[in-house]
Amino acid sequence: MMENWCWERESLDMFARHHETGEKIPEKLYQKMLEARNFQKGLAIMRQLSLGIMDLDLHIDFAQEDEIDEQKLEAFADRSIEEYRPQWKTQSPPILHRFGHLFSGAVGYAAGYYSYQWSEVIEADAFGKFLEDGVLSPESGMAFRKQILAAGNSREAMDSYVAFRGRKPTLEAYLTRAGMEVSEESKAEFGG
Repeated sequence: MMENWCWERESLDMFARHHETGEKIPEKLYQKMLEARNFQKGLAIMRQLSLGIMDLDLHIDFAQEDEIDEQKLEAFADRSIEEYRPQWKTQSPPILHRFGHLFSGAVGYAAGYYSYQWSEVIEADAFGKFLEDGVLSPESGMAFRKQILAAGNSREAMDSYVAFRGRKPTLEAYLTRAGMEVSEESKAEFGG
C-alpha cells in the first residue's frame, strides 16, 4: 500500500530530488518510469494466477494417496494451469519441483497462495480512495488509519475495508494501474 505514494507526482516531488542540485525528477524521466512499471505486467499477473490456481487445485482436487505418483502429479498440475501459461515453443519443466511455498510444512500456503494477487487487488482499490480524494488527503489518511490500521484484528478484515472504502473492493483500480483496459463486462461481473 505504502509504495503507491512513490509513484504519484505530488508525493514523489516531496522527497525524490537530485542529491547535489535538489532538482525534482524530470517529467520525461517520470513518464518513462511509469511506462516501465508495467513492462510485462500481463505475464506477471498470469504467472501469479497460475500459481494460485495450481495451489488451490492441488490442495482441493488432487487425490491424496499414500504414495504419490510423480508423473500423475505433474500432469495434474500442468492441466490445472494450462490456460494461464503462455504457449512457448519449449515449455519449462513443472514448477512443482521448485515451488517450496506450497509444501513447506505447517506454515506453508496450503491453498492460500492466491492471497498475493488478492492483496494487490485490495491495496490498489484502497489507494483508489486517495486518488479520488487527493493523494495527500488528510481525511482519507485518517480514515485509513482509523478503519484499517487501528482496527487491526478487532473485526473481520472485509468489515474494516468496507468501513474505510464504503464498499467491497473491485478489480478496476488494479487493472487500470497495471495498464490494462477495464471492460464493461468485467466491471459488471466483479461489481465495479
